[in-house]
Amino acid sequence: MKIVIAEHVTSSLQKLVKENCPDWIVHDSSPKDKKELIERLNGAVAASSYSIKYDAEIFRACPKLKFLAIPAVGANFFVNMEDAKTHGVTVMNCPGYNSEAVAEMAIGSAIAVSRKVPLLQKDLRSGVWDESSRGQSLLLSGKKIGIIGHGNVGKNIASKLSTWNVEIEFVDSSTNSDEIDRIIRESDSIFVCCPLNEDTKNLINKKRINSMKSTAVVVNVGRGAVIDEDALYRALKDKKIHGAGIDVFNDEPEYGESLPESIARFIALDNVYATPHLAGSSLESSHTLGLMIYENLKSVSSGSPINVYS
Repeated sequence: MKIVIAEHVTSSLQKLVKENCPDWIVHDSSPKDKKELIERLNGAVAASSYSIKYDAEIFRACPKLKFLAIPAVGANFFVNMEDAKTHGVTVMNCPGYNSEAVAEMAIGSAIAVSRKVPLLQKDLRSGVWDESSRGQSLLLSGKKIGIIGHGNVGKNIASKLSTWNVEIEFVDSSTNSDEIDRIIRESDSIFVCCPLNEDTKNLINKKRINSMKSTAVVVNVGRGAVIDEDALYRALKDKKIHGAGIDVFNDEPEYGESLPESIARFIALDNVYATPHLAGSSLESSHTLGLMIYENLKSVSSGSPINVYS
């Protein structure tokens, strides 16, 4: 069985393959376009890569390809799932590999925003040692926490905060709409960590944003389009809410490209702590990701694929 890792995923994966499966084909660089990816996948039964989205064109050109191990949780962002189903391709993902890292970053972002770190850093970098924000920063302790999403990340955030003096409530897209309204209206810190689908797109809409407390902190480590970004920006700019920690955006550029205005406008605000969709990136999560991809591909070899994405 020909197995191809069509680009560098993690160093731990390369090491595992080199030591245990030297017959697998491993590429060190990303394919520059779809044509080059197809060339690399020629004759492959199973493969792993992420930089070019898999679609019907690729599946038609690679008829032997039947298994894909995607190095991510949300495999649907890297594979057209309808096309995969049509062409009989089984897609595997890496559930929970970075939930610890995302949860830590989410809580860190909430603390940074609550304590006005973006504003303080801006002042310090401009040479100002100012006390104007004294008494205006907030604690997470003693507050009400609303977690939007009850998956690995949401549960991890709750677990880490369970020893704090906080009240935690979960909601997801299946929760009664009135209950979602209430929790968003009453929460002091709101962690958005649900996947993007038809039910969650603009789940945090203008009406819900406008209902938030003036002291509310919003942290988004789910997907950008779960929140109405225009409404969130207006609330932040007008200081209708305390601040936001944002790791994901609706219109994200490729790494290395210039920022679109839709993201740049948030970064210009002194009550926003922004990161480039890297909350889940850590040395430890990278190692776990490599191990999971390796195990996914090994399971194909044994005839019993694991972590099948649906």
